Amino acid sequence: MTPITNTARVTTTASTTTDAEKLLRDMAYVLKLTRRVKEEMSADRAQTQTPATNPERALVA
Repeated sequence: MTPITNTARVTTTASTTTDAEKLLRDMAYVLKLTRRVKEEMSADRAQTQTPATNPERALVA
């Protein structure tokens, strides 16, 4: 039998896969935080919105 001589390639691939998993996990975490911040900002904006109808500024036909 021929011995396996490309063990360095296998470890590099395993390392790359681990790095890719870490990167994807970090990206998912950032997206989760981004959604949370967006929801909080939208909730704050909805509470402070002024009413659309103002009787003093109503147009009279």
